[in-house]
This record gives sequence, C-alpha cells and structure tokens, in this order.
Amino acid sequence: MSSRRATISDVANAVGISIGAVSRILNKDPSLNVREETREAVLRKIAELGYSPNPHARSLRTARTGSLAMILPEIHSPAFAAMIQGAQKAAHERGYSMLLGGVGPDGDDPELPARLLEKNRVDGFLITAGRRETEAFAALRDLDAPYVLLNRYRDEEQPHVVLDDTGGVLAVVRHLTDLGHRRIGFLGPSERFLGIRRLAGYKAALEEVCVALDPALIVDTGYFREGGETGLEQLLRLPSPPTAVFATNHLVAAGAIVAAGRHGLSVPADLSIASFYDGPVAELLQPPLTAVRYPLEELGYRATSILIDLVEGRSVTETNVVLPYEAVVIRGSTGPVRASR
Repeated sequence: MSSRRATISDVANAVGISIGAVSRILNKDPSLNVREETREAVLRKIAELGYSPNPHARSLRTARTGSLAMILPEIHSPAFAAMIQGAQKAAHERGYSMLLGGVGPDGDDPELPARLLEKNRVDGFLITAGRRETEAFAALRDLDAPYVLLNRYRDEEQPHVVLDDTGGVLAVVRHLTDLGHRRIGFLGPSERFLGIRRLAGYKAALEEVCVALDPALIVDTGYFREGGETGLEQLLRLPSPPTAVFATNHLVAAGAIVAAGRHGLSVPADLSIASFYDGPVAELLQPPLTAVRYPLEELGYRATSILIDLVEGRSVTETNVVLPYEAVVIRGSTGPVRASR
C-alpha cells in the first residue's frame, strides 16, 4: 500500500469540488455559499483519507516566493510572445521570476492555478483562459491568491487588462469598406470573450455602411492556420463569395492566403485579407499582411505590474484596464474591390 500523504487535491477530486472550496470549508469561510451536504461530504472524505493540512506549507504561504505564474492555453499565436516579453520585463524590474504554465494539455485545466498554489510555487497569477473559459473563471472565485486576467474579462470585480478588440476590428473592417468591399467574411471564433468582442466590431463596421449582416459570411475557425484554410474554403463555396476577409490573427490569415492560392485567387486583386495583431510575422507573409496594431508588450507589462502590487499589498487605483489599438497598418494584402464584382 502506498504511504503517500493525502493532499487537498485528493479530497477535492473525491468530492467533485474545487481545491479552493475545500480550503474555504476547512477555514470555515463565512462567505462561502455551499450546501450543507457538500460540507459534510468534504469532512467525511477528509476523515476517510486521513488528510490533515500541512502546517509547514501553510506557514510558507505567509512568505512570498518571488515567483509568478502566467497561465496560457497555447503559445502558437505570435501575440503571446509579445505579451510574455512584456510580462517578464515587468517581473524582472520588480525582482520576480515568471513561470509559464498551462501550455499543452494542461492549458484548459481550471484547477491548475490552485495546484501550483498548493505546492507553494508562486505568489500570484496572470491568467489567459482557453476553451474552458467559464470553468476557469468559476475556479478563480475560490483561488486564495492574487490574480489578473490577461486579455480576458469576466466582471469589474476581477482585475483585468484587456485590448479594445471591438474598436480594433471595427477599424480594420472599416478600412475594407473604404476600399469598396461589401461582401466581407469573418474568420475567427465567434463565441467566448474575444470572439464576441471581435464579432461586435465586425458588425458595427458593416452597420456604418448600411450593409446587411449575412450570417453565411461568419465562419468559426478557431485561432489556427488550418481553420483559416477550411474557413475560406467554406466561404468560397457560397453562391456569392466575399471580396474581402477579416482574420482573427496571423495564423488564420496565413491559412486563408494558402487556400486562396489553391483556388487560383490573387491577394489582393481577387481577395483582400486583413488581420488582427500587427507584428513581424505580418510583414513576412506573402503578400505582407494588413493588420491592426496593439501594444501587446504593454498588455503583459501592465498586467504584471498590477499583479505584483496586489501581491505586495500595495494600493492599486486601477485594476480594470482597456488598451486601445494603435493603428491599422496597411500593406499589400488589401486593395480596392474590382468594379466587376
């Protein structure tokens, strides 16, 4: 029989609740809203497993580790590299180290921050939720540590630094309408936080030029190149295909460019393509990509600075920050609509 000491994770998994909820039950947190049968189930399971809080670990929690964790669902997007760079710069300036967690299979695990905290690895978290966004936000309510949401938002009570997604997409789609395009496709997620905001900008731009929304032009592609390829293939099968496309990031735009070439379409002569997030990758695509520029490094820097202030118990006057887009950088992937279209 294994002599491994039972942990709070074992109790939480056995009862089917979060680690934070178990901790708050043990600490008799009066603000915790939980059914009495759940509370009793936790206490029974504690007795069955022989779990007892580690007093040494608890005492360590009163001292700072000097480390922060940045939880990312994936790192394929070029935008994450800039955010990480800004976050690391702020951490270094304040004497903290920055861990990266959640990349790969753990990227959508809402309990990952609580497990890191249980092992006394970090003082606080920067969190960018993935597909299980709702569960991740729910788990944060029980997290006994400071955190800041990075380009995600739930409500005004949770500290966050986000981009003005709606304004940026409105600007880049407005650029396409200024070129005469009216059949404009949308390639990107249309649900969860980012997708909803970006789709709102797309709709606002069409409304500006009195173009009726065509749901067939909206394709939920995800964030990767393969989605851009299959998404554009779907749009090109329409009886009246688009003359321009907005892609949610460089990877989706690159996939759309590949699919356009496969169909013998020239970008931008036959199809204009514009994207979110300007950066070096946009300049390297063929043709170079028109994209909306955001202060991505500042996003990581500001979020980390707020987090460290929270960790150190400093007064934080602004915990809900929205960063505006900087410019629509026009390159060779967009051009006027052909008169014959």
